[in-house]
Amino acid sequence: MKKALLFIMCALLLTACTGYNNSTSLTENGFYYHISSNGKEAIVAYYEWDGTEDSAVITIPDTLSNGATVNSLGGFIGIGVPVNFYIKYKFDWPELPKSSKTMSEEEIEAFYHDYANEHPDELFGHLVKLDTLVGDAASGSAVSADNGEGNEAAGTEGSSEKNDPEKVVYKDITFTINIEKNISKTGPYMLEYGIFHEINQYGIERPDGSILVYRPSLYYNVDPENTTFYAEDGVLYRTADGKPVAEDKSE
Repeated sequence: MKKALLFIMCALLLTACTGYNNSTSLTENGFYYHISSNGKEAIVAYYEWDGTEDSAVITIPDTLSNGATVNSLGGFIGIGVPVNFYIKYKFDWPELPKSSKTMSEEEIEAFYHDYANEHPDELFGHLVKLDTLVGDAASGSAVSADNGEGNEAAGTEGSSEKNDPEKVVYKDITFTINIEKNISKTGPYMLEYGIFHEINQYGIERPDGSILVYRPSLYYNVDPENTTFYAEDGVLYRTADGKPVAEDKSE
C-alpha cells in the first residue's frame, strides 16, 4: 500500500512539473534566466538595471549563448512556483582585501563603508530605502531589500539620519521593453507595480548629497513576427483576445 501511494505521489509531481528546475539558471547580459531541464527553453526572471537612463531600453533576446530559446517573460518553475518578471538595481560587490574568514564583522563593515565613500558614482552603498525618509517623500516599506534575517541588504543605506526628504529629487523614466518573436508566455502577474517594486522602494544617493528617486513606467514594443502578443501605444496585449496582459493571469 505504501509503495502504491508513493508511486501515485511521484506521478502527480511529475505531472505537475513545469520542466524548469530552479537550480538550473543562467545570467547573461544583465538578465537572469531559468533554464528548462532539457536545456532548450528559458524563462526571463529579472533584469539588473545599473541605474542609468542609457540602459532603460531592455531587449529580450530570442536565444541565449547556450542555444536555449527565450520563450517566457516570467512563468512557472519546479512543480508550479510562479516567477514574475521584475527589474532590480544592479551593484557589484567589491572584493574584500583578504579572506572573510580572517576578518571580523566590524572590519568587513568598515571596508564596505569606506569603499562606498571612495566610489560615490557606484550604486553599492548608495541605495537608500525610501521608508527611512521622514515626511511626504517616504513611501512604503522595502521588504524586498531585507536579507531574510531582519537586517538591511548590503549595499543599501538604512539609516534615517541623513535621509532628509528635502534632498529628494524625483525623475520620470520610461523603460522600453522590446519583446522578440519567441516570447509566448508570461508569469501570472505583469503589473507595473510588481515589475518596479524594488525601483519604487529605493532612491540613489548622489555625490552632491541629493537622493534621486525614479518614477518608472513601461513601454512595450513587440516583434511583428510574434503571434502571441502585440503592442499598441506601449501597452502589451494578447493576440488571442485583444486584452492587456497586465489585466490577465497566464495559465
